[in-house]
Amino acid sequence: MNQKIRKNKKIFLLPVLALCLLLRPPVASYAQDAEHMLPEDIVDTAAGPSDTSSDPSISSDTASATPDPFPPSYYLPIESNEIPGWPQGPQVQAESAILMELDCGICLYEKNIHQRQYPASITKVMTALLTAENAKLSDVVTFSENAVYGIEPGSSHIGIDAGEQLTVEESLYGLLLASANEVAMGLAEHVAGSVEAFVDMMNEKAQSLGCQDTHFVNPHGLHDENHYVTAYDMALIARAAYQNPTFRKIAGTAEHEIPATNLEKETRYLVNNHKLLSNSAMYYDGCQGGKTGFTDQALNTLITFAKRDNRTFVCVDLKTNGTPIYADTGAILDYGFTNFFWTQTEEKASVDFQIPFSSQEYLLYDWKGAKWTETRSPGKVLLPQRASTSDLTEKTAMEPNTAGPWRIANMYYYNKHYVGHSYQYENPLLKQLLR
Repeated sequence: MNQKIRKNKKIFLLPVLALCLLLRPPVASYAQDAEHMLPEDIVDTAAGPSDTSSDPSISSDTASATPDPFPPSYYLPIESNEIPGWPQGPQVQAESAILMELDCGICLYEKNIHQRQYPASITKVMTALLTAENAKLSDVVTFSENAVYGIEPGSSHIGIDAGEQLTVEESLYGLLLASANEVAMGLAEHVAGSVEAFVDMMNEKAQSLGCQDTHFVNPHGLHDENHYVTAYDMALIARAAYQNPTFRKIAGTAEHEIPATNLEKETRYLVNNHKLLSNSAMYYDGCQGGKTGFTDQALNTLITFAKRDNRTFVCVDLKTNGTPIYADTGAILDYGFTNFFWTQTEEKASVDFQIPFSSQEYLLYDWKGAKWTETRSPGKVLLPQRASTSDLTEKTAMEPNTAGPWRIANMYYYNKHYVGHSYQYENPLLKQLLR
């Protein structure tokens, strides 16, 4: 019953623990899923090696032996830097990183984005999304023995007891702000009836969002060799989550109080672990929240949403050793906000396109060369600062549409890289005939 001992460690003791941590010497490793990293843990690698060229007491041999402050992952290629005419993105320590625009899903920064990595607690973004989509905020979650004691001893928690009850809304705050693993288990059981059934929902949802290299085996992200994502897939999941107003509100909350429950008489005080959010010394202007993660195998992982003017981005960093992940995230976000701006393509009065059906399927009509005469609205494209719409190429395709049976999708590319789209809906007559 060693796991039971952790129940006495209530969340209101965190300020005292934080003071103790401030007084301790820095350590070389973090506790499992330790997401409460403090400023003294930050390694300042931005300045690079010390400059010894002006010190005559230091020989050239000594200077050349200065250790490289950056890990090998810092030097991995940035694929987006290979796009002709594309702004050059910053080197970062993450093994995988991506910057995606949230409206159209445009990728601005790409580093090893399709490499499978362990996500750690950013897994909980998917858990929160499915909960927000499938449960009412006023629903009551009753935490089972399995939810409370089915997680690793010492991993992130808020001291829930078996039989304790929280609303779904309060549970989501515990999940996203404090990264509570027993809350992830309880929500999974509440939504799907069992953790196993919820994991199936997670994988089905990932597939529906276009994820091709993601596989979940639990709702919290504690390590399992078969539990992995890619930076690109995680950006797709984060994009979907941000579109949900419940998730967006909670993930962007800096502090929250969970009131007394049926078994806990004390208030639980929660602080968002994300250090780029407000009330943090590392605050990033425009940060809308996100999710942190850490395990020994995944190292630090981070999802960050940021908005300035009419641009909203998500940055995903995977496998960074320590809190330099925050400086790296800030550098990637700065890169996006500095170099890319929205513009519009020209209107088109008509588009010639062949309906994707053979004439044999429709005996009375020949669909070859059908013309769509409705005016197409201007396309929305996110371009580098010095680029223009004259640099774009365009691909046109038919696709299903929830507002009608078909629509024309006009996809825009800058040097073969997707930068935006527009849609033209069916001519009313053709819409009727296609039904």
